[in-house]
Amino acid sequence: MLTCIAMLLGAIGAHGQQLPQFTADDNEGWIYNNPNVPITSSNIAGGKIKLYVDKNGLVLSLVSPAFDCQSIDSIDASVIWYLKAINDSSFDLSKTALTMAIDDDMGNPVDSVTVVPTTSSSTLTLKLSLPVPSGLQTARLRFVSWKANVVSSGAIKRAIITAVTNSQPPTSPDGDADGNGVFNISDVTLTIQYLLNGSADINLQAVDMDASGDVNISDVVAIIQKLLND
Repeated sequence: MLTCIAMLLGAIGAHGQQLPQFTADDNEGWIYNNPNVPITSSNIAGGKIKLYVDKNGLVLSLVSPAFDCQSIDSIDASVIWYLKAINDSSFDLSKTALTMAIDDDMGNPVDSVTVVPTTSSSTLTLKLSLPVPSGLQTARLRFVSWKANVVSSGAIKRAIITAVTNSQPPTSPDGDADGNGVFNISDVTLTIQYLLNGSADINLQAVDMDASGDVNISDVVAIIQKLLND
């Protein structure tokens, strides 16, 4: 059981590495380049972190703190995108497209993805995903809305960032043949059935006790010994 718990914690660590989050209560280190609107809990909750290109050509952006991305394959973001002026006659939904970019530690853009809203709802949840280029060690996320203006724009009220890795952490065989998280006599029975006729549906990696790449009678003996000693 302890092995199963350790495996689960390892998988969570690999697939859910903590990255900077942007919420009313968790926004430390984020940079918003609008000098008139500081990042505060009330400004975030009130939808005042607006992204657009102002009349002077300033591209308003929201940039995350730097983070280590060496062990990350891709980054997913779930963004609450608040469209306040949808009832304004000059509002243009197509201009509210949101871009998420990965910048290197020098601020140079590496890659980006853009999502165009398809419905004029005041509060939208936009999903964005970007692969992390091989060799990139430190990065920042940058959110911009290149086509937006002061009316046709959106505000970020929340951005939940998740690290994703495609590589599975190595696991130790634990004898849990049916993968139900409980090691007992049924796991021994299933393994024997597999050896006799191959009909049992089992977790081969879990019952390959000597990590030989093959499940055989020596693995059954090891599983029985484990059951007796646990």
